[in-house]
Amino acid sequence: MNRNVLPTLVGVFTSLFAIWALHTFLIVDDCLDNGGSFDYATAKCLLENGQTVESTLATIAVVLYFVVGFVVSFLVSNLIRKVFKIKAKS
Repeated sequence: MNRNVLPTLVGVFTSLFAIWALHTFLIVDDCLDNGGSFDYATAKCLLENGQTVESTLATIAVVLYFVVGFVVSFLVSNLIRKVFKIKAKS
């Protein structure tokens, strides 16, 4: 594998993990803010009266995920390049 590709791949996979963690946090937090309890087995927000609630963060979350993914990927790949002194090809 080319040494120049490795930092980018690690950055992308790190950003995917960060987006997954952020998504889980936002969904659970939104559920708890609405007075419900989050069922991790079904990944649904359950209210006290038995209703399930869908998150209202869908449009904001897509933009946030894009920005977080780009920034995390960029920072991690640059950090790996600096730590391991990998020069980018021109």
